[in-house]
Amino acid sequence: MKRLPQLILTLLLAGALALPGAGATLVSPLQPTQVARSVQVAAKLLTPDEVIVLMNAGRLTDAETAARAASAAHPESARSLLLLARIQARQGRLPEARAALSRAQALPQWDEQELGVPFQYPGYIEQVMLRDPAAARGLLADVLLAEWDDPKAYYLLAMTEALARQWDASRAALARARALAPSLGFADPESLASLERALQENQPPVLDGPALAPSPWRYAWVAVGVFLAWGLPVGFRAFRRYLQAERVRRERRITEVTERTNALQAQLDEALRQARQQTGPQAQPFLARLTYLNSQLKQWRQEGLDDLATAAMIQTRYDRLYAAVHTEETFAVYIAEEKEREIQEAHSLAVIARSGTQSQASGPSSLRKSERSSWSSGRSSSSRDNSGGSKW
Repeated sequence: MKRLPQLILTLLLAGALALPGAGATLVSPLQPTQVARSVQVAAKLLTPDEVIVLMNAGRLTDAETAARAASAAHPESARSLLLLARIQARQGRLPEARAALSRAQALPQWDEQELGVPFQYPGYIEQVMLRDPAAARGLLADVLLAEWDDPKAYYLLAMTEALARQWDASRAALARARALAPSLGFADPESLASLERALQENQPPVLDGPALAPSPWRYAWVAVGVFLAWGLPVGFRAFRRYLQAERVRRERRITEVTERTNALQAQLDEALRQARQQTGPQAQPFLARLTYLNSQLKQWRQEGLDDLATAAMIQTRYDRLYAAVHTEETFAVYIAEEKEREIQEAHSLAVIARSGTQSQASGPSSLRKSERSSWSSGRSSSSRDNSGGSKW
């Protein structure tokens, strides 16, 4: 009985250690970094499409927070940095946006998933600007992020801000446009004058026409319309007469080719018959060369029937090869000359292809020099647009 109090005390201590939470100081506490990581993993990340919805709704702070969280959870995601750059551009933080874009472009995902900054052509943004300046402001932010300092984009931004009564922002954008392109040759003169009056009077500009200069080809299309209205019947009759005359000429050319190749084939068949009767060491090589001429004649005949060669051209080719097949030496010279000719033709085609590529790379076509169709770089819109999606 004397030991009963000690036994009770021992049982109480053992029970206390078994209770939930008891003895907690015996287990090492979670480190702050582990807690933060647990909270981050537990939190639900928004998808790229959901971030774009926030961005387009003007909730730029929330969109930026979501993009940064996605970038922290997925450091390999170029898409999260791309969206972060687009959001920062809409906030007017272009240097930060371009830095984020550069980091995104350095990640493998950029090329693997063909990411890019989406942007529209000037004429489309001009239409959006008239009905929704806020949406146009976002579209122009993408242009300035992708195309850098484009004076045409800054001019449209100045007009957009003036329509939204943001006078200081409009003046700053117009000053930037003038610094990049002092003449502002891409602006419609009347619209530019309206913008300048609006900034002087702090009144929204009145646009009776386009903000950007119309295409210089617009009058050409009017002329085409007049021609179609008045000259189409006459032109149709003339075109029909041309087709009839061309059909007669083609039938005559095909008839001439058929008659000429038939005569040459008869001549060659006789030469082949005689060659098969010959004997000696030179008989078989000569027969092989005549057989080659026979295959060439069939090919030339088909070219004539396809209207790619005339009877006179076929006769010239035949005479040249027929003279060459009589000896091994002249035939070898003929084959060498033909190979050289093919090499020169291939080289000429390659030069033409390169010159065409260079002319395309040097700038936009003259038919696309409308200020409403392309930006100062010559590009009209983004060829890569994959910033959204359901996964980072």
